[in-house]
Amino acid sequence: MKVLVGSVLAAGMLLSGCKEESSARRAAQDAQDIAMVERLSKEPFKPIIPKPITEVDMTRYGLERVSCAFRKQGESDPVFLAGSDEGFMRIAGDLKRFAAKTESAQLPGDARSTYIGLSSWVDFIRQADGGDGGSQDTWPARMIIHDSQERVAFMSDGTMTCSPSTQS
Repeated sequence: MKVLVGSVLAAGMLLSGCKEESSARRAAQDAQDIAMVERLSKEPFKPIIPKPITEVDMTRYGLERVSCAFRKQGESDPVFLAGSDEGFMRIAGDLKRFAAKTESAQLPGDARSTYIGLSSWVDFIRQADGGDGGSQDTWPARMIIHDSQERVAFMSDGTMTCSPSTQS
């Protein structure tokens, strides 16, 4: 009888060990499944390459009123026009409008440090002038474009130039 009771207890212990092992295995599989769904739900990374905004664009769309323009180093046409309420950037041939984030820092020339679009946003960081005499109207800046999934899709150093006549 003692042998029978011992055998039943041993079988019960083995079964409970299998249940614990099965639960651990199920939890590990669930974690793998969740990670796979998260990976698959992210859209593939696509860099965002802004195109220059020409004088023709500025005239056609009435953008002369925008107070500041960001130019990449060595470029004459701006890739972003920044104002106190809105900004503009050309992406893949289309001129996109961005709303100024009013909670972001106000930069010289009435520009804002952040502009939000439908599928991306743009941050501007004023950089040290490096001894070349940056002023209220012209200053070195870095432009960073983030995609909808908060990845850096473009970054460039350049110069922000602001019209003193439109500053408030």
